Amino acid sequence: TLGLQQAEVVVQATAATGNPPVNTVAPAITGTMTTGQTLTLGNGTWTGDATITYTYQWFANGVAIDGAVNNTFVLTSAQTGKRIQAMVRASNGVGNAFGFTALGAAVA
Repeated sequence: TLGLQQAEVVVQATAATGNPPVNTVAPAITGTMTTGQTLTLGNGTWTGDATITYTYQWFANGVAIDGAVNNTFVLTSAQTGKRIQAMVRASNGVGNAFGFTALGAAVA
């Protein structure tokens, strides 16, 4: 018989240091709330360390619109009569945060 010993190796995760994103001015939607029109989502203003990246989600009456994950969105007949809102997710190496636009008028 061989007398083998196995060493246990434990790797401690290092916590990221710095400042995560913080939203200081809310994101905003520009454009006309009319079917066929293109809306544009502005990121708002964020503080935080390093490079901040942004992702997006659009909502109609509080429900996420499938595939609507860019900073622009073309309104279709599916949104007629619904109120539009959007979310910006800001991320850096330290963390992430979310900012929401005001709820828009109903789409005509």
